[in-house]
Amino acid sequence: EGLKNVAAGANPISIKLGARPKKSKEKASKKNKKEFICKSEFKIGGNSKSDNIKLAIANLLIPESDVISALRKDKRPNISIERQKKLYGILNSAIEEESDLLIFPEVAIPVSWLPFMLSFARRNQMAIIFGLEHWVINDVAYNFIVEAMPFKSNGKYKSCAAIIRLKNHYAPSEKDLIKNLRLISACDTRSNVYSYHSVKWRGVSFSTYNCFELSDITHRVLFKSEIDMLFACVWNKDTNYYQHILESTVRDLHCYTVQSNTSQYGGSCVLRPTKTESKTMMYVKGGDNSCLLTTKVDIKSLREFQYQSTPLKSDFFKHLPPGYNSDGVLNR
Repeated sequence: EGLKNVAAGANPISIKLGARPKKSKEKASKKNKKEFICKSEFKIGGNSKSDNIKLAIANLLIPESDVISALRKDKRPNISIERQKKLYGILNSAIEEESDLLIFPEVAIPVSWLPFMLSFARRNQMAIIFGLEHWVINDVAYNFIVEAMPFKSNGKYKSCAAIIRLKNHYAPSEKDLIKNLRLISACDTRSNVYSYHSVKWRGVSFSTYNCFELSDITHRVLFKSEIDMLFACVWNKDTNYYQHILESTVRDLHCYTVQSNTSQYGGSCVLRPTKTESKTMMYVKGGDNSCLLTTKVDIKSLREFQYQSTPLKSDFFKHLPPGYNSDGVLNR
């Protein structure tokens, strides 16, 4: 409800919400309750078209101690000067590189820094996708993913839409940590009801996933034929498992697939649906210093390929997966 209020306050944004949640096609057993999935669409910044965008991935270390400190009542979140300097360094590098969209890992930003991140996105007209540290309210631990999407009102006034979504699936280890601290995982308070959305911004269509959500194969393909890019903010040790998921996603959905993970585990990458030798546009792990990596994503070429009924031998991208709706390109 808070998301609706924030979004509705900005006139240039058109929001299409289904009249009722769409029920998953997956059959539910008699022992389990039926699963309901609500898909929404946010259109931000008018009908401008982008042939390509410049992506930036933040490669930074997010210690487990910071994650735990944000949850514990006997500790305070790490908002030290040192941590601020690392964040400022990444943001300043993104400005210097003239990035269009910057993505951070899961639980990368302290809750108290949320207003600053939204202000930065508005002032610099740079989109930022990031995970907030756990927000504990009345012993319930909330894990939010945030999309700060800038736009100009009336063509000149800088504004920013904040799209904030609760994580649908908490990882088993995440649940164990929360339970061990005598807290409740927020996802358990709304059993079998899930929410996802896509965003149309500057002519690019994308969706975002928060770590363990990617492991749900039914949820992962909700936006097949509808998006150009899929973003994943993760804080994940099992990079091998997630690499297999990403390899599948980039071809099953036939879209650019971007993941940002904490640097000590690695796996931050940008993948495209092409032959194996050219599929990985970026892949990074490690490093003591926080840094930024950028790459340009060709949206126009991807859409032109996807609209073809029969791919040509000279085409750069892989064949479309079965069941792909090529006419869906027209809606983007």
